[in-house]
Amino acid sequence: MRTPSRLLYLLTDGGRARLVRRSSETGHFSTVEQIDGAAELRTLRRELRASPPTRTFASAAPRRSAVGQEDFARPVKEAFVARVADRVIEVARRDQLDGVVLAAPPRLIGPLQACLGDRIAISGQLRKDLTKAPDHELGSWLNKSFIASPGA
Repeated sequence: MRTPSRLLYLLTDGGRARLVRRSSETGHFSTVEQIDGAAELRTLRRELRASPPTRTFASAAPRRSAVGQEDFARPVKEAFVARVADRVIEVARRDQLDGVVLAAPPRLIGPLQACLGDRIAISGQLRKDLTKAPDHELGSWLNKSFIASPGA
């Protein structure tokens, strides 16, 4: 792993994201930027509740099932992740950083890696949602023992 002060830590969950840096003097983590995409998710959920999916009866039983795609929020979350990835690239280039460490739920690690692609080195990943963890608790999660290599 590279020197911690030259890395950007991205903590995201598909609805909000935090860009975190580690101080080279104190070693403490601090949030440098927050991105909120919760409004788009709330709007989508409101629209989905207003028009629920069609339901159909099973031929062998009186049970009813929803018809169609079940997870409408996933495309919205992946679009948010793409927007966050673009912002990560901007910040990393501006501050001349060496790489990024990803901390996100397992279902978002793949889309994050795809969005970041070859534009920045991914120095590690943690398959955990840390978006609500306060800065003073991040050190217990963002150390070498928890962070896996990108291929893991």
